[in-house]
Formats: sequence, structure tokens, C-alpha cells
Amino acid sequence: MAERLLEALKLAYEAEKEGLRSYLKYAKQTKVGVGKDMFIQLAADEIDHMELIENFKDKILAGQPIESVEVPKGRLSKFMPNVNDASLQPVDKGELGDEEALKIALEHEKKAMEFYKKESANTTDPKVKEFFEKLADVESKHYNIIEAELNFIKKDGFWFDTKEFSLEM
Repeated sequence: MAERLLEALKLAYEAEKEGLRSYLKYAKQTKVGVGKDMFIQLAADEIDHMELIENFKDKILAGQPIESVEVPKGRLSKFMPNVNDASLQPVDKGELGDEEALKIALEHEKKAMEFYKKESANTTDPKVKEFFEKLADVESKHYNIIEAELNFIKKDGFWFDTKEFSLEM
């Protein structure tokens, strides 16, 4: 099990690193402030995930027992607007590159979510299962945020304001 788990963690780490690179590139490219903020927050979450994965892997390699890991909910859930809030006012017009960046980001989050769900299903260790499930949950929230942004831009070309969003139900 350890060898397969270590390979899965290596793949997860590389995927998070690729997400980090992409989100920083998109943050640099977009001219819309809220878009920059969103991509920077996504990049910061990817760094958190990389650190969690690395620490998890190090404990396994050291032969330490696998313990429950606290996975942060993600920075975006603290400040993004509620997509159901009818009072939202558009702020800045997006560009075609912004829409394409969001589509790529959406696909990245979908793949990450599916990967973590698959790895969770493929293990019998409850702590490993929980770790992958928590990561899948954060990626799912990222997916929902990006999808909302993409839908908003497609509707009228504007990014939505980012002041009062909560993914907490």
C-alpha cells in the first residue's frame, strides 16, 4: 500500500504545482482586479495543498503512523460573493483571455477533485481516505467558485464583485 500511496501523493503534488504555476500566470495576465485576487488565492491554496501532501508523504517515509490531517477550507470561501445574491453588481469587464483562463482552471479543479475522490475510494486506511476526501472537498469548492465566475462572465462579460461570498452551508 505504501508504494502506491507514495505514487499517488507524488502525482497529487505535481498536479498542485502545475495549478500553482497556472494560477500565477492567469493572475499576471488578467487586468481585472477581482480576477487577479481570485487567481492569487487559488495559487495560495495550491501551496497549502503542496505542503500538506509533502508532510503526509514525509510521515509515511519516516514510518510514522498516519494521523488525521486538518485541510484548510481554502481562502476563497472567506471572501467570494454569494452567486445567488441578486444584489451583486458587476465591476470590471473581462477579456476573452479571462474566460479561457477560467475554463482551463475549471478543468484543472475538476481533474484534481476526481483524482482525490478516486484515491479516497482506492484505500482502506481511514486516515488516508479522510485526507483525500478533504482535498477533494476543497477542490470541489474551487470548482464551484470558478464555475460561478465563468458563468457570470459568459452572461455579460463582467467579473462579479467579491465581498460577501461563503461556501459554508
